[in-house]
Amino acid sequence: MIERNHLEGYLTKVTQRFSAGEAHVVLMRFMCRCLMIVRQFLPELGQKALDLAGTFWLEGKGQAADLLAARVDCWSYLDAKHRSAEIRDQEDAALRAVICVLYAEPESENFSAETVRWFAVLSDRLGNYTDETRQLMKI
Repeated sequence: MIERNHLEGYLTKVTQRFSAGEAHVVLMRFMCRCLMIVRQFLPELGQKALDLAGTFWLEGKGQAADLLAARVDCWSYLDAKHRSAEIRDQEDAALRAVICVLYAEPESENFSAETVRWFAVLSDRLGNYTDETRQLMKI
C-alpha cells in the first residue's frame, strides 16, 4: 500500500521541480525501487523485466528497445493466462506494476503521474509497504 496523500505530495514536488522528461526518470526510479520490495510476487519473466528496468533506470544502461520487448513479453504472459483484461491475484498485480516501469518515454503529458497512480493501485494488492515507500519518496 502506498499512502495517497504522501503520493500526491510527492507527485506535486516532482512535477513542479523537474521537466516532464526528468520527472519521468525520477518516477520510474521510484517505482523500480518499490518493485524491489515486492519482487517475490513476480514470476521469473517479471523478475527479468524488473532487472532490465532497474539496469535502465537506476544504472543508466540498456536500450529503450529492450524495455519495449520486455513489455510485450509481460503482456504476452498475461494474455497466455487470460489475464490481460483482469487482475486476479498478486502475481497479476505485480506483473502489471512491472509493466509500468517499461516505458522509456512518457506517452503523453500526464503519463508519468498517471502511471504512478495506477502503480499505487496495483501495489495495494501486494501488501502494506507504507513505511518503505514513504522513504523512497525523498527527492
